[in-house]
Amino acid sequence: MEIKDAAAEKLKAVIKESGKTGFLRVFVTEGCCGPSIGMDLAEKAEPGDLEVSNKDFKIYVDKAAFPMVEKAVLDCDEQGDIIMKNLPKPDGGCSDGCSCGH
Repeated sequence: MEIKDAAAEKLKAVIKESGKTGFLRVFVTEGCCGPSIGMDLAEKAEPGDLEVSNKDFKIYVDKAAFPMVEKAVLDCDEQGDIIMKNLPKPDGGCSDGCSCGH
């Protein structure tokens, strides 16, 4: 997983604004089309989490999520929001009426 400098700086600012001393944690969550990637601020790593770093910024990735994000890029979009690019497409298709865009 690659962490772009812009994403690292944005995340540092978000953590500072939140008043927390933690870091970003990436994990697997269930989505409407199957497993999805979730991200949240956490105070500590969970057992088995893998550390990914960019200079002085670290994130922790749940070992179940790592195969899904190992080629991903954490970056900022044009509005400065954190995004994750290069994620694999979900297997299968979504049911009719799903609003996730897949």
